Amino acid sequence: MTNIPMTDRIKHLVNELDEAVKTMRQEPEDGRTWSWEDEHVAGLNLADAAEALILALPAAIWPPSWFKEEPEQARPLTPYEKQLVDELLEQLGS
Repeated sequence: MTNIPMTDRIKHLVNELDEAVKTMRQEPEDGRTWSWEDEHVAGLNLADAAEALILALPAAIWPPSWFKEEPEQARPLTPYEKQLVDELLEQLGS
């Protein structure tokens, strides 16, 4: 594991993320529910806090395998997919 220098900025962002997680997990008062808007805002705050922390951390801590593009290999078509392609080609040829 890479040694991450805990700068004041990173400490601040970790605290912000912690607060956002606590807010997301907070239960409403008895007999009440969170509005969709409240849940949406809490989710956006959580995503923003996580993104800010990720971007502030040194790139060296992320495994290189996360950034390797894996070549996509064509998978064989299923019989159903072949049938759909054949029908489409037939209609286009008409």
